[in-house]
Amino acid sequence: STAKNSTSNLKKHLDNIHKTTELVARLDTQQQSLKRLRCDDDEEDDDDDITPAANNAQKSFERKLLNFTIETIQPLDIVEQPSFKQLVEGPNTKVKTRKTLTNHIDATYRTMRTTIMVRLADIKSVCTTADIWTAHKKSFFGMMCHWIDPTSLQRVSAALACTRIHGKHTLDVIASLIDKIHTSFSLGDKVVRTVTDNGSNFAKAFKEYGFQEEEIEETAEVDHNFGLISDVIDHQPFQLLKHQCCTNTLNLITAYDIHKHLSCTSSPSAAYRSSIAKCSALWNKASRSCKAYEVIEDNANRKLIVPCVTRWNSFYNAVKRVMSIEHLSIVCDEMGMAKFKMHEITFLKEYCKVLQPLVMALDILQGEEKCYYGYILPTLLKLMDCLQHSKVDLKVATSLPDAIITSIRKRFQEAMLAAVTLPMFKLRWLLEDKHEHAKMVLNEEARKISSEAGTTLPLQQQESAVVCTVSNSDNFFDYRQPAPQAMDVTADEVNKFLCDSDISLACMSKYPNVKEENATIPSSAPVERLFSLGARVFAPRRHRLSDERVEELILLRY
Repeated sequence: STAKNSTSNLKKHLDNIHKTTELVARLDTQQQSLKRLRCDDDEEDDDDDITPAANNAQKSFERKLLNFTIETIQPLDIVEQPSFKQLVEGPNTKVKTRKTLTNHIDATYRTMRTTIMVRLADIKSVCTTADIWTAHKKSFFGMMCHWIDPTSLQRVSAALACTRIHGKHTLDVIASLIDKIHTSFSLGDKVVRTVTDNGSNFAKAFKEYGFQEEEIEETAEVDHNFGLISDVIDHQPFQLLKHQCCTNTLNLITAYDIHKHLSCTSSPSAAYRSSIAKCSALWNKASRSCKAYEVIEDNANRKLIVPCVTRWNSFYNAVKRVMSIEHLSIVCDEMGMAKFKMHEITFLKEYCKVLQPLVMALDILQGEEKCYYGYILPTLLKLMDCLQHSKVDLKVATSLPDAIITSIRKRFQEAMLAAVTLPMFKLRWLLEDKHEHAKMVLNEEARKISSEAGTTLPLQQQESAVVCTVSNSDNFFDYRQPAPQAMDVTADEVNKFLCDSDISLACMSKYPNVKEENATIPSSAPVERLFSLGARVFAPRRHRLSDERVEELILLRY
């Protein structure tokens, strides 16, 4: 077929060779039914025949489809499956192609990134968390940002990057990536601290390229080691802040220090080694044998927990689950394993009793929304108090509480200022002889913040600070009294804050010079949760996704 007014070769051929053949005009209905399918590029063009209502319905449908794909982490080719199209398409809606979907993902990712940068522009203090994740022979560097919303005073988090790392994870590669991400989001000197695990590559990167703390003058007699920023080093190509991870340090205490103590101490060593060996044999057999699994299921009505290497909590939970089996000796008999002796069961129960406060402390400090840097010291002090009380009635693991307390004191440094500025704690967690020292430190830091913000005294207080000269000749020999001192506004604000009975975060809005101390988060757990999403996006059957697409999908899902 060809058009009546066409000048194509087909029209000339028909006119010259088939002159006797009558040409018939095609009906409109046939024209519509034989209309060619549009290509992908034509899909983006609006048809004149589509009504505004149908167009709005299609756009709303595409947004919902995009949200569904991202939230449920669906494969992108789901839009090309005929059964999926039959399920979701309607009279005014049509599923677009995979290419169109990826274009929408790109646009949404750019919008999200711009939104994060706009929100961060007005934030003064942020904390970043970083970690490295490896899957399917590829490594990714993840970074998140955390800050306190100045209006609601609630913790806010955003995923900044999940970029591919090529080559070895050396200290210069890590330092360069951290600096690059900080720079790309214009964070600059807003980052008060970067929280990572205690891996040697991260530790070396911050040691080599980190800030150097200035030495405190002897005349000041004030301890400022509260995580505040010092001056930068000029000779480095870029600088990183100090790094920390409270929960990772606690995990080191539980996984390394406790193991070392129990293995080397004569009294609990034999019970520790034999009981953990029997637990390990139980875990291995239950995870490898269907018959053993059924035996445990029949006697305990729940399966055993197999410990994870990177999380000590799982080891504690696994031991506790074994101790919760009522007929443990029957289970061991049916599985053909050595039974637990009485002193071994006693040791494992005491182990769970002593370490239960440590598990609770880890759960608190691994929080993301409601946990602040100021939680560290009160939590550790309460933990040590609980450990002291747990020594009562111990028969086998008598030295374990003291060993944990010694490790905590050895591995942790003080972070008092952040704790005092949290309404929940203030001075309640400190001994009375430490209150004056804490007030002095808080006053000095609040004055620093006040001077940087340009805070000035009210006019009435300025006038009261002026020494009034007496010029009356009758009172020539009268000696003037010392002029009344101007009220220290900052000290007054600090005192009001410490005396305020309100423990909610909302009260911090009344004390602008006090609320800047808790931007840091105690744990790198949030970025590890980001990687748990990554394992669902970068799955074995999706390994052909490009590195950029993996990053977009992970960050959009978070």
